[in-house]
Amino acid sequence: MGRLFWKFFFILWLAQATAIIGVGVAIWIKYPSMLPPNADVFSPPPPAFLTSDGHMNHPHPEGGMPPPFMALLAGGLVSLIFAALLALYFSKPIRKLRMAFEAVANGHLDERLAPVMGKRRDELSDLGRDFDSMAQRLQQLMDGQRRVLHDVSHELRSPLARLQAAIGLARQQPERIEDSMMRIEREAVRMDSLVSELLTLSRLEVGMAGKLDEHVDLNELVSNVVEDARFEAETSGCRIKFEEQARATILGNAELLFRAVENVVRNAVKYSPVEGMVVIKMQKNDDQTVRICVSDEGPGIPVKDIQSIFEPFFRSEGTKTSDGHGLGLAISHRVLHAHQGSIVANNRETGGLCITITLPAKLAA
Repeated sequence: MGRLFWKFFFILWLAQATAIIGVGVAIWIKYPSMLPPNADVFSPPPPAFLTSDGHMNHPHPEGGMPPPFMALLAGGLVSLIFAALLALYFSKPIRKLRMAFEAVANGHLDERLAPVMGKRRDELSDLGRDFDSMAQRLQQLMDGQRRVLHDVSHELRSPLARLQAAIGLARQQPERIEDSMMRIEREAVRMDSLVSELLTLSRLEVGMAGKLDEHVDLNELVSNVVEDARFEAETSGCRIKFEEQARATILGNAELLFRAVENVVRNAVKYSPVEGMVVIKMQKNDDQTVRICVSDEGPGIPVKDIQSIFEPFFRSEGTKTSDGHGLGLAISHRVLHAHQGSIVANNRETGGLCITITLPAKLAA
């Protein structure tokens, strides 16, 4: 038994014992007639004896009351047992909670309290459920950090290997120094882009999104994204169509919102086939939420991967060899979360992927 058990035990027992003694004394003082005549309240009652006719003779008349100390003794024993059970009922889950915190502090993030709490329905069981939620979230964050660290190492290893190869080639073949320098420059740009995206993602993860109080013309922002994407679409042979069905001005960070929408549109252009069509629709719903839908005619995403495409460095089976670091949609997801918005992806029935960006009504003007 821990210290908390004994504290609960003594406090509860003293409280009950005091109540029992107080009630007993009060009854004794207020109703002295309930005591047998000439009874010594501080001595035990005389024993009963057997009469000549075979009946038990009691020293007190029928209906009399035993001396108070007998009632107090019985009440004290009952209160002792009750206090012990009540103290155990309160202290056991708290002791389990302390042990669970100690286990988590030692790195055992799979510790859970739900099996220990059983069918309890009180504040202690609520505390146990909160602990389980916290431990699960910590486990997810730690797993995510390990995965991101592994992916970053993998992403940096390839350009570094190519840099080393280009430097070795320049040393072995000085006449091809120009080609080697171009390759080195290309890989340096690639690593700089990766580091920049990682920094952006890191700032968004810790809530450092910057000022979110700019008045942003969403129509103008999306139009600029479309114009920039058309140059990339021309090289891949696909087309872009922008349909404006409403105008909206929202409060937020224009640079981050531009990047979030641009990542989605460029992703659609990248996976669209030749002569494919990328359609961007912007509208307001009945509840005044602003919605931007970006649809393409690409291969789509396997159903099992739909919820994972917004995770850092994730690539589905059909995109393992594509360019990019797998951070674009993750950044878009964090940007929209910072703006109290949302982003979801769904496969189209006619083929391709549709990504829907939604901003809440309270930000729409």
